[in-house]
Amino acid sequence: MEKEIFNQEQSHLTKTYDKLLEMKKGLEDQIASLNEKAMDDKNDIRDNIRFDYADIETTMETLTEIEVWNRYIDTYNVESSSLTKRLNTVNKLLESPYFAKISLQFDPTEEPESYYIGRAAISENGYDQMVVDWRSPIAEVYYNQETGHTHYTVEDREIPVDLQLRRQFDIKKNELISYFDTQIAIEDPMLLQSLSQARSDKMQAITATIQKEQNTVIRYPDVPFLLVNGIAGSGKTSVLLQRIAYLFYQKRKTLRPDQVCLMTLNPVFRDYIDNVLPDLGETNPLTITWNEFLEMTNVPFIENGVDSTTAESLQKIHDCLPTLTPEADDFFDIKQKETLVMNKNDVLSVIKMFKQFPMGMRLIQTVADELEVRAKNALHNLDKEVEDESEGSAKSDSAENNRIENDYGGALRTIKHCGFVNVLHVAKRILGTDHITAAEWLYTKMELTGLCDRNMKYMMIDEVQDYTKAQLMVFRKFFPNARFMLLGDENQAIREGTISFAEIKELAEADDKKFVELPLMTSYRSSPEITDMFASLLPSEKKMLVSSVQRPGEEVSVKACKSDKEYYEELRSLISDFGKKTGLTAIICRNQFNVDRIAEKLGKDAPIIVAENDALPKEGAFLIDLPLAKGLEFDNVILADVDKETYPSDILGKHCLYTAMSRATQHLAILAKGELSENL
Repeated sequence: MEKEIFNQEQSHLTKTYDKLLEMKKGLEDQIASLNEKAMDDKNDIRDNIRFDYADIETTMETLTEIEVWNRYIDTYNVESSSLTKRLNTVNKLLESPYFAKISLQFDPTEEPESYYIGRAAISENGYDQMVVDWRSPIAEVYYNQETGHTHYTVEDREIPVDLQLRRQFDIKKNELISYFDTQIAIEDPMLLQSLSQARSDKMQAITATIQKEQNTVIRYPDVPFLLVNGIAGSGKTSVLLQRIAYLFYQKRKTLRPDQVCLMTLNPVFRDYIDNVLPDLGETNPLTITWNEFLEMTNVPFIENGVDSTTAESLQKIHDCLPTLTPEADDFFDIKQKETLVMNKNDVLSVIKMFKQFPMGMRLIQTVADELEVRAKNALHNLDKEVEDESEGSAKSDSAENNRIENDYGGALRTIKHCGFVNVLHVAKRILGTDHITAAEWLYTKMELTGLCDRNMKYMMIDEVQDYTKAQLMVFRKFFPNARFMLLGDENQAIREGTISFAEIKELAEADDKKFVELPLMTSYRSSPEITDMFASLLPSEKKMLVSSVQRPGEEVSVKACKSDKEYYEELRSLISDFGKKTGLTAIICRNQFNVDRIAEKLGKDAPIIVAENDALPKEGAFLIDLPLAKGLEFDNVILADVDKETYPSDILGKHCLYTAMSRATQHLAILAKGELSENL
């Protein structure tokens, strides 16, 4: 029976693959033909169009003719883009046409219908789908893992079905390697097979192995604040990327990549995840670090190290700004290059005209409108002598305005962008200090000028436990129309002063926004032995909920060395032994100082050091500090400095050790020079 099913599925796969090859050939021919036709037409344009600008009438005729040809070429571009996108989908499916099959009975009197699920949808004739997209509503029953009577949702309408078959495939191109009929996650052969594969320098999409609790997060209805609280290795980042792909699919007519912002802690992590969405046929959203966000918002200075802004200082800016009495030094002179257009006292005099408004956005924007009028008058007067020499040629008001915009755009842009406001001086007055942080400066500017991005629809923050409450207040104010999806693990907060999940809930509720928290408590990353080791550091009530789906592996190696000589001999031995295993080997240290010290002591035997702007190596061993290793995973991990001073038994020490240990998937070695951390 199994052989018969295998042969039937292989036959179906072969037919599907052959149809995909036909589609590929047809699309390539269409694109080639279209390009040839477009080239011929472009040559016709070049040969036949007359660029005649003799007078206004012939100029208008020339411009009209150019516009007609431009629209014609645009039509070619749109058609070419559509065909290319479809060809990319076909090429993607040729790597593996689908990964699952479901058989659904909609009516007891009718025969079950089969659907094959893949990374993208493709239809043979524009109607009959050969493969359905994993994000389509009907695919939900596959991920819910409920055989029998179940349902899926289409536009808030439940469709009841009887799921009679849930089949998984291991496919490579047109070859069926194996198939599995399965219904519960813990026995998911595809998942276990996927987890057993060696990790690389890039994160892979989990589309074929999304589990039920992960699917709940990916397909959760839109809410203003969605917090995903997951243990280490529960797939939070993978789930985040799959949800972004799901949102792009669900809102493909209304959501663009530039309307989604993904905050990441460092460039190493951004490079690690940058191929997941393209593999799913989607474009990466704007992916930036905190410092890059500050640069993007034109903050004039960026601090090195951790942002020290407190939520209290931002609240003080919000509360005290309206009570501030404006003074001349709160503003800058307005200049056109080196020419003074209006000095700061002139600006203050305009400010005083609108004293009915308190210091803040409404006042500054009203003043900006008045300043623009006055600046144009001042600029007009500056050029009066030049105009008098032009023999009185009359100019319309609009022509005059255009000339001023062209000649003096710098001064006018300064006014339009509220560049006449001395944000730093205002912030210093409010906070009573000469040291203003980048976040305080930006928050003050937003309060004063209304600076924000209303275009952004989704704000995704990974490893949210490593951000401060002040940073989230800045994001919330800068992206007022965005829905927030936050992912993290409070037990991986590896520095002081970061936000708690209770504070995140308070921030959401302060704006009367709906807040939902979803858990992810299963570890898909680490072996049971490693999971038990890092879970031992969790509070007892949470420790009981943690489980691993991995197959049993090797015991964790723990060793304390009494001397330098013994320590470095053991470290060299571990690096050599782990280097013989599959996958990457990360030697993780708590801080950069320890990374540099170990590299110096190992000398020519030292692995490479991964710094902040580096990509991970594709193979071998490397040294990395814990802040850069956060969010990443490796088959083999050596924790090289787990002594009682480096990982003390306080909360922060426990969080750091929990985070470091949970980077490992298959092999973990813990090493200390001197006494081991008491956390062990």
